[in-house]
Amino acid sequence: MSPILQNFPKRESYDEYSDPNGFNHWMKRAVIIAALIGAVVLVVLLIVRGCSGKTPDAPTPQRGEKPQKTARAAPDLKNPVRPAVRSFGRNSSLPLGRESLNAGAIDLATFNPVNDLIHFEDPRVWFESDHDTDDETDNDHLLHRAMEWPLRRLVNLVEQKGGKLKIQDTYRSADTNKIHTERSLHCEGRAIDLTSENLSLSELANLCWQAGFDYVLYEAPKRSGEHIHTSVRREHDTLPFEQPGFSLQKQPSEKK
Repeated sequence: MSPILQNFPKRESYDEYSDPNGFNHWMKRAVIIAALIGAVVLVVLLIVRGCSGKTPDAPTPQRGEKPQKTARAAPDLKNPVRPAVRSFGRNSSLPLGRESLNAGAIDLATFNPVNDLIHFEDPRVWFESDHDTDDETDNDHLLHRAMEWPLRRLVNLVEQKGGKLKIQDTYRSADTNKIHTERSLHCEGRAIDLTSENLSLSELANLCWQAGFDYVLYEAPKRSGEHIHTSVRREHDTLPFEQPGFSLQKQPSEKK
């Protein structure tokens, strides 16, 4: 028998428990037993909750309160995000429609070179400005931050095909731009002109499409060399472009 229970006064010691002393003794011991039972139950609940491995649910944002932003995971930069197309001919583009409808029109009023441009570097890439002595102000390492992920993916895809990517033209300041139109996305660093070694331009255009650029044009102008012109939206979405039935649209040869 429990030592606590052994100390309980026997019933016959008091007259039907009407004696105050008997009542006080029983109440003290009843409180002690209740406290012990409560402590045991609490310990058991804590053990069960700890073993379940569950964490408390995140608090629900109150009305008018902005939810906390979580870190965005880096995308897969080694595999295509779109299926390849059968062929990519001269002056054809993907998706259908004008560049401004797919990559967004230029907006120099909101463009900030300090915040929007990044310096891109990769030893596997050939940069025109590193070999051009005619214009020392050109820097083909500068491009819009939204261009980085699809471009890095493209470098990997080109390497997997045994090619070497060549960047011919990227950002050109609107103040010093001499070769592109005033509405060209090159003036925001959101357009880039590319060629490649060991790959045809048709193959390169296909890889650009698979890499996730928002607009890809196999450009064959009359007055300059053929190249692949690609561009991205300001807030580039790395998810695959979902449009059933890929088809090519002929584009007029124009200066981008």
